[in-house]
Amino acid sequence: MGRRTASAMNERQRVLVAGAAGGVGEGIVRQLLLRCPEVLVVGTSRSEPRLAALRERLGRVDLARFVPLVAHPGTRAGARALDERIAREIGPLDVAIASLGGWWEGALLEVDDDGWDAVMHEMLGTHAAFAHAFVPRLAARPGGLYLAIGGGAALVPILGSSLVSIAGAAQTMLTRALAAEVADRDVRIVELIANGPVRTYETPSDAATAGWLTADDVGAVVADLVAGRSPCWPNLRQRGPVITMDPRDQESATAR
Repeated sequence: MGRRTASAMNERQRVLVAGAAGGVGEGIVRQLLLRCPEVLVVGTSRSEPRLAALRERLGRVDLARFVPLVAHPGTRAGARALDERIAREIGPLDVAIASLGGWWEGALLEVDDDGWDAVMHEMLGTHAAFAHAFVPRLAARPGGLYLAIGGGAALVPILGSSLVSIAGAAQTMLTRALAAEVADRDVRIVELIANGPVRTYETPSDAATAGWLTADDVGAVVADLVAGRSPCWPNLRQRGPVITMDPRDQESATAR
């Protein structure tokens, strides 16, 4: 790494986005680069081709402030290896964002043990592994932010996708438990729940998406949280460390 690049990294806030090449992750990366000019974004994916495709889709952003890394931070060993690599090659992190997980469809009472374990790992275990590696690292530096991205399935059962709701609700409790455990440390623990379907580059072009959130809507709120600004989105509800982002045309509900 050249001296100029290293110097530039030392002057910037370092933000890690795990799951950067996913639909929501892309919006987060783009908005961080557009709205936070002082930020260096480290984005991970398990796939080099997906990272290359992400760079092509990001549009007119400062790609000199984007560092793509192939990594698998959804396991204890993978998250630990990524933590060590970032500390060695880039420097201490200021923010870690977990945009992890996927989707599942099926009948709850028909899921066998292997299916249950696989879904719970993908949608909950990945967050636990990522937090295990990066919350202590952030807590060792003043002013750190750990931000998990969740979905509205955590709030209501989604028929035909109930395991997503179960894992999402557990992820929210994981956030609350982490916040309670590090309450005496100078680190913020936050979960942002996108309460509704999110339109991303992966959404079919013929889908009826009127009223949906977009990945860039979510990314804009994340960028404001990272920058310490009041979020730009009009329909936000907050209870403790959990912020719920409702669609723009939905009146804000009373905080639960």
